[in-house]
Amino acid sequence: MKTLKKVMAFLMVVTMLLSIAACGSKEAQNPSVTSTPVDTGTNEPAAVEKDPETGLTPMANRTPITYHMFIRDPGQAPDPNNPVLKKITELTGVTIEFEFLVGDLNEKIGVLLASGEYPEIMFGADAKKFFDAGALVPLDDYIMKYPNLRAHYEPFLDKMRAGFDGEHAYTLENYNLERIPSPIFDNGGAGFWIQKAVIEEAGYKIPRTIDEYFQMINDYRAKHPTIDGVETIGFAILCDGWRDFCLRNPALHLLGSTNEGDVIVDKTTFKSSLYQITDTAKLYYKKLNEEFRKGTIKADTFTQTFDEYIGTIASGAVLGMFDQHWNFMQGENVLKSEGRYERTYISVPIANPGVTDAYLEAKSGTISGTGGITISTKCKDVDRLMAFYDWLLNREVQDYLQWGIEGKDWVRVGTVGKKLTDERRAIINDNNKRRDLTGDTLWQYTPKMQGLYEDGAPCGPADSEDEFFAGLSEYDQNFFSKLGIKYPAQILTVVKNPAYYPVWSFAIEDGSPARLAHAKLEDVCRKYYPQLIMSDPAKYDSLWEQFVAEVKAGKPEDYLNEVDRQIQLKMEAAAKEGN
Repeated sequence: MKTLKKVMAFLMVVTMLLSIAACGSKEAQNPSVTSTPVDTGTNEPAAVEKDPETGLTPMANRTPITYHMFIRDPGQAPDPNNPVLKKITELTGVTIEFEFLVGDLNEKIGVLLASGEYPEIMFGADAKKFFDAGALVPLDDYIMKYPNLRAHYEPFLDKMRAGFDGEHAYTLENYNLERIPSPIFDNGGAGFWIQKAVIEEAGYKIPRTIDEYFQMINDYRAKHPTIDGVETIGFAILCDGWRDFCLRNPALHLLGSTNEGDVIVDKTTFKSSLYQITDTAKLYYKKLNEEFRKGTIKADTFTQTFDEYIGTIASGAVLGMFDQHWNFMQGENVLKSEGRYERTYISVPIANPGVTDAYLEAKSGTISGTGGITISTKCKDVDRLMAFYDWLLNREVQDYLQWGIEGKDWVRVGTVGKKLTDERRAIINDNNKRRDLTGDTLWQYTPKMQGLYEDGAPCGPADSEDEFFAGLSEYDQNFFSKLGIKYPAQILTVVKNPAYYPVWSFAIEDGSPARLAHAKLEDVCRKYYPQLIMSDPAKYDSLWEQFVAEVKAGKPEDYLNEVDRQIQLKMEAAAKEGN
């Protein structure tokens, strides 16, 4: 009898093992079945039936929940009937209410800190200030709990912790985290930009010095005082709020540096200094003074709001500016949607004579460690939110947000290539349609996949060589051909940044001498630069001396010393990691 029981028990075990093996085999053959839950935020079993329209697997817990998110940028929330966002809510139960900045960012942050009424989620707000106020949720344990978030962020946790207290991570970086970098087609960051029509009329000459740049602009403006009935603007300077890097940062780049922020760093000694009071800066603003006298620069450029600035870009009347591409691309997209490709822009390698340009940054696959999304202590359910973020990082969800639906919005090219349909591309190039008809807003302000997947497929349209060339207008194809290039990045020098980079991402303790010195430096520059540009030329030198004296009186060494300290720490940490 005992022997019979043992045999029966053995047969039951064998039967169970065979059943498990059979299930595993079926799962491998049937892609609609998943062996891993898509939602680890509850004890409920994972839903496995895919949505027939999108092919996406819903989250197990789809109980309705709404989160409020503050975004530091001006903008407009998507239409409530946005079909993609409605589908995401249907599949997850999660709704994100987007609040975009109205007014001054520093004032908004001050009000939030004073009231203690924080948004549940924040993007681009001064994370260090909210950290100092005890308003942020540590995210380490949540990151490690969810498999997609863990794979995405675990390699960078040390850097994420180092940006704050050294013990916990408080931000989820949501840009430029590329495990496998995609090709660089264009300059997405800072640079001197010039209308393609100006380059075309100059015989496809590429300016390389600031004098050549303004000469080409003035030659074109003299022949074309108006563009489509609008007065031609030679050079625009955005000075609105934190975006006044368009006013304050150009001298840094003329010196051959990538975008550090408010310092320049010697790449041999790794010591920082101020570029704001260099001879290069003095000569640059003197050049702008000359251009202001010629009418190349208009006085109202110093008081324009961001929206007004974007409006002037969209008019097609602005010939050039120093800016970051992501900052003005809304205006350029209007020009594209209207087919006015000759009025769109190309980044040119402007630097001091004999200096190599450094606008195009090699993709590093790393992060700043202090930027991105933060979750406040007011968040009603952090676990549910992080489960949602984890779900969003599924490849098929990223494809839906970035590409849309296969056959309708995009088609395959070869084995792993992709390109958009003409209809989808037209939507993407229209700011309003992209906001109201696609998942772009959600994708922008959540953790995301960028670059290439392990199989070589592009994560999104911006990463796709097939899409880049498919999306080129006939004008651009001819324009690049005349320049002897395939894509605009080829006229710029690709620069590899050191491990500490960039300084602008460093978290400086609120109220510290370094923080006060940095704020003073920014304030003095904001005060004097417009004055220098619009001053009587005979008084320029004396006004410059006043400016330099006031900069030095602000004890910038307190800021520089803290920057040097953090650079050293980050370089030492990178050396230990073998980077």
